Amino acid sequence: MTKHLLRSTLTLSVLSAMVSLSHANEAAETADESAVKMETIVVSASGSQVNVKDAPASISVVTKEDIQRQPFNSLADVLSDLPGVTGGYSNAGAGSKITFRGMPDKYTLILVDGKRIGNQSLLGHRPDKVDQDLNWITPDMIERIEVIRGSMSTLYGSEAVGGVINIITKKIPNKLTGSATVNYSKPDSSSRGETEQYGATVSGPINDHFGFRLGVNRTDRAADSDADGGTSGSVADTVNGRLTWMLSDAQTLNLDASWGNDKSETIETAGEQFGYEMERYGFGIGHEGHFANGLNTNIDLYYNEIQNNDQSFVDDEKVETKATETVLDLKATQERQVFGKRNDLTVGAQYKYEQVSNSSNIGNLGLDVDGNELVNNDLEPDTYSWSVFAEDQIHLQDNLILTLGGRLDNYETFDLNFSPRGYLVYHPTEAWTVKGGVSRSFRAPNLRERSGTSSTGSMGMGCSSLISIGYPGGGCQMLGNPDLEPETSTNYEIGFGYAEDGYGLDVTYFLSDIQDLIQNRQLGIAPNGTWYTTQRNVEEARTSGIEMTFKLPFTTTVSFNGNATYMLESKNKVTGESLLETPEITLNGTLLWDVTDKLNLHAKVQYLGRQNIEIGDDTPTFAKPYTTGDVGFNYVVNDHFTFRGGVQNVAGVKVDTGSDYGTSNPAVYYAGFTTRF
Repeated sequence: MTKHLLRSTLTLSVLSAMVSLSHANEAAETADESAVKMETIVVSASGSQVNVKDAPASISVVTKEDIQRQPFNSLADVLSDLPGVTGGYSNAGAGSKITFRGMPDKYTLILVDGKRIGNQSLLGHRPDKVDQDLNWITPDMIERIEVIRGSMSTLYGSEAVGGVINIITKKIPNKLTGSATVNYSKPDSSSRGETEQYGATVSGPINDHFGFRLGVNRTDRAADSDADGGTSGSVADTVNGRLTWMLSDAQTLNLDASWGNDKSETIETAGEQFGYEMERYGFGIGHEGHFANGLNTNIDLYYNEIQNNDQSFVDDEKVETKATETVLDLKATQERQVFGKRNDLTVGAQYKYEQVSNSSNIGNLGLDVDGNELVNNDLEPDTYSWSVFAEDQIHLQDNLILTLGGRLDNYETFDLNFSPRGYLVYHPTEAWTVKGGVSRSFRAPNLRERSGTSSTGSMGMGCSSLISIGYPGGGCQMLGNPDLEPETSTNYEIGFGYAEDGYGLDVTYFLSDIQDLIQNRQLGIAPNGTWYTTQRNVEEARTSGIEMTFKLPFTTTVSFNGNATYMLESKNKVTGESLLETPEITLNGTLLWDVTDKLNLHAKVQYLGRQNIEIGDDTPTFAKPYTTGDVGFNYVVNDHFTFRGGVQNVAGVKVDTGSDYGTSNPAVYYAGFTTRF
């Protein structure tokens, strides 16, 4: 009774404060028409920096203020209320992962400052039970997150079919600065564990030529005792550092190093122990050049290694379970005049070498489907790839920009792949924007999918294609396939937007047709009675839908922002199966109130429509719709101290799709502070 009273009191206090102060603030408002409008510049949607209004893509920007407004459990929490996004509502399983426009998370590419950060999904027994690669960065180091919805293979290559998450870190300042953050979250249930987060950063100049940046973070989540949807506890640590050397006014050399460790508690289920300890190392060197003729260059050489320390046993002997990648990125941009028109030209190249070993999956297949013994299993498959790309933003008129681009990718085991795109942005007036484009993208099968000796056990969900040939149940083995070809897709989008005096509206229609979709399909039964499926390029899929975002400034201090996503399709065109557990309708709304220069309040609501979660013999089944809400506040005590608090999921709604390895928390109380110097 007491805890529900506390939750209700805090919720009503925040909401009533927002209502009662409205007239007082309205009376005090003096609109400053001469205020300078700040442009939002993004770097992920094209080869060079561009105003977000001119970006040749559907892009959202999450600011550092958005991140600091709530306690940090995962970046998925922060991204969960963007248009076209599914996920971010649970601590584990599919519900914890950010996906775009009805496509699974394997079609989402995650970058930090434009560089890949590795792929830990290769290292679990099953990819769907491994966390997404979102939290290998100290959150206090983040300046903003640029989120692109839709294909970006022209610039970023494989995996960027569904979208790109580019985490942009803060620049090293010209004076010594630092921060420390503490957050505490307590679910409104004795069966759910609390979360503590601690972070600190320090950065600044060493002398006239050298600067540094260092960030550390720990997120400690206690285990749940809830057997229905609960998850084990975990401790995640990260350390990120950079040393910058100003070679001259035009050239900078960056040295980067990072380390992370994410370890869960080991739990026992049905006599088996489950747990993980992911450890990540990253090293890189980069050169930035800004020359007098407008030429800008970037050269980055970096290495990522992720190891699963708790899944490294074969026949009681410990072996490594790790994924590594070495990447060389080259890019040059320059503004030029061609036939009297401004052209923003970008050219680039990439070389990538990858290797993986996974003791529970790769090289563990002793017999093939015919019962023949396999020898010389490749325990550490590897591959290399290279690519070249070019893009040109052609300013046909002051209000009309045509973007043309293409990327040629060559993988060791696949034919050359060309990914072109064309995109047009038109401003008929200062307030209106019309834009749209067509692109082609691809996703190369990862090393585990195309390993001929990769075998993953399934207790049933991966065996459904065997039912037609008499599968009696009891589990099967899902095999890789060295004959796989890359998946490709053709993508379309068209939209319009209006933005003036703080008001805004954007509506976009999108459609993606995927060819050579990789799915587990029936293979057969071995003489020893083992049932097998294998990965095949046998299907086609389509996703389509409508996204809408809006901004409503009620006053100069009160605004209501939100978005809606309506999924028209997200399915396998051959079998009719759902491609991803995607709500038919998703609605998000946020009310922001700057009560004073120091105090701001917010209230958020999210509606997740029903989801197609399984295709049975004849009838689809659906997860029911859910509505959740948050309230909170930020109070800036002074330039050095900020305090925050509130309630997430105030109604205690338990979001459960029925096919996930975890459900959302009930109501969560949180409090935290950030101090700066």
